[in-house]
Amino acid sequence: MNRLPETVNQQFNQLLAAISYATDDVKIESAEASLIGDFTAVVAKMNAWKSLQMLEMELRACLKRFEETRPSKPITEPVRNQSRRINRKAARGKLRVKVGDKIIEQSTVSDTFVQTLAELGLEKVAKLNKKLSGIALLARVPASGYQTQKYHQGWYVTTHFNTPTAKKMLQDVGKELRMPIIVEKIER
Repeated sequence: MNRLPETVNQQFNQLLAAISYATDDVKIESAEASLIGDFTAVVAKMNAWKSLQMLEMELRACLKRFEETRPSKPITEPVRNQSRRINRKAARGKLRVKVGDKIIEQSTVSDTFVQTLAELGLEKVAKLNKKLSGIALLARVPASGYQTQKYHQGWYVTTHFNTPTAKKMLQDVGKELRMPIIVEKIER
């Protein structure tokens, strides 16, 4: 047991919250006393504020000492049932995209994604300045670091996504370009 029991932990959290509220109240009272020119009250409130701050620091130090002195319990790996493993490729499925009268359906989600963006017009899509996984959706130079990208017609297309994200991104791009687009996921 490396942690406090849940009820004790909740009580400590409530106590620390109460101290925080009391500290805020003392600060407000000090400001009010300062505005009316009662500097003896200001000094008294500042002393009360320091006392509350010291109490909070001592409580936090006490909690930290408790956690440091308790022996940590070794973490055991959960037993995994090999028969319940999911075949990732089978779970992913495919996308079928209809842009106007044209249907795009490639063997992988990323291939369908790239082909759809090409159909919409890579130049037009690039002007939208969309980001995917924290980097530009379309760029002329490859991204640094671990990001999956496919090179297509002079553009590096970010394909570091899951299927729902790809579907949403295609719908958003189609909507912004005012192009009729229907994206559906197909189970394999």
